[in-house]
Amino acid sequence: MHVFPMRRKVPDMPSSTPLSPETCARLTRRGVLALPALAGAGAVLSGCGLLKKGDTASSGKSSGAASPRAVATATGPHGGVVLSTEYQGAPMTVEVGPVAVKGKYTVARFHISTDSKEDVYLSQAFAQLENVGTTADVRMMSLEQSLVYVELGGNTEDLSGAVTKGAPKDAFPVFGALNDGVHSVEMLLPNMGVVVGVPVVKESEVDFNVDDVIAKANLQGPDPGPFKLERATVSMDGSSDTKQDEKSTTVTVAGDVTFATDSDQLSAQADSVLASVVEQIKKYPSGGDLTITGHTDDVADDAHNQDLSERRAKAVSERLKKLTDLSKWKESVSGKGESSPRVPNDSDERRQINRRVEITLTPSKPAEASAPPSTSAVPSSTAMPKATGPVGKGPEGVDVKIDGKTVRMVIDHVVRAGSYLAGTVGLTSSEAVSMPVASFSLPGKMMEMRGLSGVWYVSSLTILSGGLRYLEADYAYPNGNRVPLANNFVYSLEPGTSQSLPVVWPDVGEDGITIDMPAGEYLYTKERVVARLTDIPVVSA
Repeated sequence: MHVFPMRRKVPDMPSSTPLSPETCARLTRRGVLALPALAGAGAVLSGCGLLKKGDTASSGKSSGAASPRAVATATGPHGGVVLSTEYQGAPMTVEVGPVAVKGKYTVARFHISTDSKEDVYLSQAFAQLENVGTTADVRMMSLEQSLVYVELGGNTEDLSGAVTKGAPKDAFPVFGALNDGVHSVEMLLPNMGVVVGVPVVKESEVDFNVDDVIAKANLQGPDPGPFKLERATVSMDGSSDTKQDEKSTTVTVAGDVTFATDSDQLSAQADSVLASVVEQIKKYPSGGDLTITGHTDDVADDAHNQDLSERRAKAVSERLKKLTDLSKWKESVSGKGESSPRVPNDSDERRQINRRVEITLTPSKPAEASAPPSTSAVPSSTAMPKATGPVGKGPEGVDVKIDGKTVRMVIDHVVRAGSYLAGTVGLTSSEAVSMPVASFSLPGKMMEMRGLSGVWYVSSLTILSGGLRYLEADYAYPNGNRVPLANNFVYSLEPGTSQSLPVVWPDVGEDGITIDMPAGEYLYTKERVVARLTDIPVVSA
């Protein structure tokens, strides 16, 4: 039960400050688009006179009644991107941006309004598990630079009350300073969507006092970052997985697939498993550093495991030299035995995860790769796996069972921004549905391979492409906690209402994608959502 403070009157907002010619030129050249939760994408051009008030630049078709109410337009009176959506059954409009950098901080404006006849409480709209009444779970991103920024302000006054018709509320989330040369950013709004193309403008061009916002904010919060985004893929047969950032690529091959039991003799499948490593190596003709490290479980004694891990690493090295040219690479080959497990050695399944060889490439010229990271690896199998749940086209939707009730899942399109894709899955039902977030988590083995702890995030919305399963983009805090770019909470559905699940994925380099929620057990729930959404259009920002 939540206790809501008395509603405070919100003063009328000042008129919009016109954008400078320089800002307009930047936005026009970039062709900035906004990604709504589901139904359209509009250019951020109203402040430059390129779209009239009320105009919408559409980038995808509406999915009709099955979709949550969500439309992005270019009518923001403050020069931001307007997202019209729904929150807990109430129509909601959020103007996101613009943002301005001042010293160590970036400040954004959120202008929030509703046409609902009833009060709409926002205490858990943007911060779901902790820090209610704040924007703590909003994430600012520079997808061009593969960086994510966490919200730092922790100001409980902004969203402590209700928003009512005719009385909008404003919130001013604070983030770490953007790098020079960033002219637009992306914002992940939990429960609502991902907004692309939020303009970064001069302090003089915003109609709020940046110094005043910073002075009032509680900035004793988390590490400001920014944090590097990582991209992760898993082969369909589970024989390998890959993680990538802007500097390095690490391919982990399963020991049980690559080698005979307790042996350094390569299996018949080894070449197909190592094909993904070979393809990555070929992307960087100038070479770089190549590290090959063997690992074992804790069965047998330390000396045996150390020796086995070294022999397996050497076997992989020798095989790679026969499969491709390594003359431009500075190679390091070693074994760590059982000393660096991926997961605790407390079950047969987890010991299997720990038996592995890791191959890390740190190219001397990362820009040599002609395709976005993760898009050109050749896995051991390129066949699309058989669906293990209901299947439907994304814009049309598919029915799944949650809590024994029928829930419709829809995704109209995704937007390409940098080397990433952003989109929002919408959930609707004609019945009241209890929806624990654990139902939207990856299977346990896959979650542990990725290093995701707990089930407090929507993590199971993966993309299938070219024999690979692309996990949601994520980042890690200095303490090792890994966080996907997705909701950390899912609200229960009331009849006729909707729930939005915004997500950011690695770009797969295709014009259309397939989202798959894989089958598999998880310790914390007996009912996981398993489904596949196909034929989802990709539009460019």
